[in-house]
Amino acid sequence: MANDDTLKLDFVTLDVFTDKRFLGNPLAVVFVPAAMRGRLSQEAKQRIAREFNLSETVFLHTLDNEPDRSVTTREIDIFTIEQELPFAGHPTIGSAYLVLQHLGWTHVDTLQTKAGPIRIGAQQFQGKAGVRAAIPHAVHIHRQTLLGLLDSPSTSQEAAAAIHEGLSADPEIRVRELEAPAVSIVRGLSFLLVELPDLEHLGKVTTAKRIDFTQVPELMDEGEWHESFVSRYYYVHTGAAAASGGSKAIRARMVELGFEDPATGSAACTLASYLALKGHGTQFAITQGVEMGRESEISVAVKVQEGGEAKVEEVHLGGSAVVVMSGSITVNRSPHWLPRAKLAGLVRETRSGSCEAPKSWSIPKQELQVNTWIPIITIDTMLCALSGEVPEEPVVSKKTGTVFEKRLILKYIEENGKEPGTNEELDPEDLLPLKTSRVVRPRPPNFTSLPSLLKAFQDEWDALVLETYNTREQLARTREELATALYQHDAAVRVIARLTKERDEARDALAKITVAPTAAGPSAANGDAMAVDNEGLPEHLVQHVNELQQQLMKGRKKRPIPSGWATADEVAALQQVAYTDLNVTQASSLDTESNYAAVGGLDGKLDIYSVQANKVERTLDVGEPITATAWTGSKVIVGTAKGTVKVLDGGQETASLATHAGAVTGLAVHPGGRILASVGVDKSYVLYDLETLEKVSRVYTDAALTACAFHPDGNLFGAGTQSGTIKIFQTATGEQAESFPLGSPVQALVFSENGFWFAASGKGQTTTVIFDLRKSGDAARARELTTGEALVLAWDYTGQYLATAGSQGVTVQMYTKSSKQWSEPLRTSSSAVALRWGEEAKRLVVVSREGVVSVLGGKEE
Repeated sequence: MANDDTLKLDFVTLDVFTDKRFLGNPLAVVFVPAAMRGRLSQEAKQRIAREFNLSETVFLHTLDNEPDRSVTTREIDIFTIEQELPFAGHPTIGSAYLVLQHLGWTHVDTLQTKAGPIRIGAQQFQGKAGVRAAIPHAVHIHRQTLLGLLDSPSTSQEAAAAIHEGLSADPEIRVRELEAPAVSIVRGLSFLLVELPDLEHLGKVTTAKRIDFTQVPELMDEGEWHESFVSRYYYVHTGAAAASGGSKAIRARMVELGFEDPATGSAACTLASYLALKGHGTQFAITQGVEMGRESEISVAVKVQEGGEAKVEEVHLGGSAVVVMSGSITVNRSPHWLPRAKLAGLVRETRSGSCEAPKSWSIPKQELQVNTWIPIITIDTMLCALSGEVPEEPVVSKKTGTVFEKRLILKYIEENGKEPGTNEELDPEDLLPLKTSRVVRPRPPNFTSLPSLLKAFQDEWDALVLETYNTREQLARTREELATALYQHDAAVRVIARLTKERDEARDALAKITVAPTAAGPSAANGDAMAVDNEGLPEHLVQHVNELQQQLMKGRKKRPIPSGWATADEVAALQQVAYTDLNVTQASSLDTESNYAAVGGLDGKLDIYSVQANKVERTLDVGEPITATAWTGSKVIVGTAKGTVKVLDGGQETASLATHAGAVTGLAVHPGGRILASVGVDKSYVLYDLETLEKVSRVYTDAALTACAFHPDGNLFGAGTQSGTIKIFQTATGEQAESFPLGSPVQALVFSENGFWFAASGKGQTTTVIFDLRKSGDAARARELTTGEALVLAWDYTGQYLATAGSQGVTVQMYTKSSKQWSEPLRTSSSAVALRWGEEAKRLVVVSREGVVSVLGGKEE
């Protein structure tokens, strides 16, 4: 580290899917030591990725004592020049090669990505050192083709025009494109697999033609597969590759969006999976990028389920790589640092690997903060961001590194005071002049005669007319869509306002109902208001709650830690021992019973997952987005976004209780297992009798409720609110006993088994607060734990371990009673939306929002 304002990071670049430098697909890998992890922001990572200007850049997080052979997982972040990706093929292979073959960390068997863990291993690839990776997949072959859409009378004119406009001019390629199947490798990523007859036709494929697949949504099947990015992948069978152990040899090109990719791991996996399902082999050697001078060799192995319906079980992507260069990069965190992501080419490479500014350029050398190699681009290729032309008097913005024509940007600043495309203030003093050679170069040969000039002018005019027409059409459609959206929004606001007013008036009227005077007694004539909003429990359930409280309270105080319970060292050693993809695509909630877990999702599906077998044993279709899940005995209970509480027993729906006027936000089961509680955005909580499956009580509050939990003795019920307070109620009567301020909308709430603590976390907060029920006000805040934003909390049976999970990862906070100290034995970086403790606190079941369930356990598992 140079000083407090800079971070110095080492990096290497590799060419992936090749063993020869300057072929394959380039990749940059930046090493992020553990000590610098908290200091390297997402913005800084994005700036570095833009600086390398490659299709992807990887940030490899290393440990303090590398190579640490006790930890077999390394975390990677994948960035394009525009955004972070949860997963990509060639960055995974490049990172695996760097770790296993170049660095020699052969103990590493998993790369942790934002999409989940990826298993990796070393292998020989065509006689060379290589790697392989188990690729996440959910292969789906769509029913429709482009030809079928053109023949369908329901296809819109806009979709037909988009198809015709993007098809190849070659008749043979055009026919193959129309008949090509659309295949998804995962939800949201699909390819049109175009088989061509020979390499001659493959060479005719051009980047000039593109299909705007957003105009052709009918190509994708309805449901969870409908929203997807689509590209075309052209391929030719070239026979069996003897050097690849009898693999099917294929030449391919990935062309879309006006560019060509030298190696596309996801497309290669899609093609191999499709061919395997069609019975055309299981081992494939795919050559890509030959036509653009970046030949890449990709290996894919597919395992197909035998018997019954064909289904892809495993996909392994393999290949080699070669390290091209290494160096260090200095990230200046000062707000006056000149970003050079868009100034690639303002420094030249020297033989020593350092960077220097050419003497004819006027940028001060101290502004050049990155001491590394970047591509050489002459100033003549730089275009003004406003006009799109080579600037006569170029200047560059200090704030974004964008190049402008000086006279244009000065006029723009005079009128707007901001930089084009951003909301940042820009002054003329923020512009740096760029000096270039004044040598006048001769015109190209095609501009040296009048006929050539006239043709060029005609081409430019035609292009301008077409662009103007398309712009006007898009503007007209956008105006229509905006008018419709504004009308619908206004109507919705009016309806919501009217319904809210009617609801509040009805509640007010109910609260003021009085009993008519009669001769029955004096109390009938005094106009006492009836308390109709809040309902207590029936007498037989009140007796059940009181008896259970006495029984549990006595047993809890004398209860020792069970024999065999997890120690602090065992909790600290928890690591991923199993994971699998769920059928649920947008996981939202989780509960466990014995060795099984029920996972609900916003797609309306409920998966029953066997922890022991590591597989989904059953998927149930609830029909409504699931927002909360609870499991007690043989009953699985779910709350939905439509305000319904559904009870499932033996896989069958036994009750559907529509009690909330809005989404259900939380479920909790009473320690006795007979009473269920639900909370919702309609500012009320409801109690149910699980034996009769009927509502028995409702209590209204002054704010929408977001989370809930029962006290371990069952006599208290806690509910978190949108307004940032935690309300504690008497279970039997519904009376509010206490209120604790948290400061932001409550996201999670859980009581400790010690009986006097509970933990809560708020939206946007990076701490989890421990409250003491024996105190009030600010004195009740017993401890604030730095956990990152926690979406869910789970206390173990002994009250020692508090597990938290959120977008920043999973942690375990430990309280040692003898020393009265808190510690953090475990922290991972895998994001999660739900988690539960397993048997004897020796396991954690964790679910990510993308629908991946992971089991954290001991190494022996």
